[in-house]
Amino acid sequence: MFNYIYFYYLYERRIKLEELIKRSLKGDQDAYTELIKSIDIELFRIANSQLNNIDDVNDAIQETIIHSYDKLHTLKNHSYFKTWIIRILINECNNIHRKRKKELGLFNKISNSMDIVLSTENEIHAKENDIDFDLLIKNLNYDERLILTLYYKNKYTPTEISNILDTSVNTVKSRLLRAKQKLQQLYNKGGINNEAKR
Repeated sequence: MFNYIYFYYLYERRIKLEELIKRSLKGDQDAYTELIKSIDIELFRIANSQLNNIDDVNDAIQETIIHSYDKLHTLKNHSYFKTWIIRILINECNNIHRKRKKELGLFNKISNSMDIVLSTENEIHAKENDIDFDLLIKNLNYDERLILTLYYKNKYTPTEISNILDTSVNTVKSRLLRAKQKLQQLYNKGGINNEAKR
């Protein structure tokens, strides 16, 4: 029963996204706004895992929204909208990342994240978990942080990640394994705990 409800939900969501894309292509900006709102949390999580400053995160998302709106007509298969826009976001993050060679310290990252108003206890716990996750992956390289964020925070499967990153499923799986092993090594050496204490 649960599987049926879940698949029905996914089907309904896909139909709604398709409708919003069609309306957006006709110039309906409200439809495009609704389309972006349907995936804004995923976009934020990805950008936040790649950039060290809330302003850069917002800039990357804003540029992605503008760029994707201008190029929406080039999307041949509407069912790949999420994959397509995430690729655009990753490119925007890469552009900003190249411009910002010096990373902000952990204190600035946490201070900036505290600017977000949290209205409920659940949101506070979710934000704490996000900060914990960001601390955990802080010492990994850019590609490792990205793949762990897509897998653990956004719950993408290795197949979906391979589509987003335009690489093979086996490459995704091996990168995931290496990133997890590296986290384990950092933990064993005390690197994660030391980072958290700073």
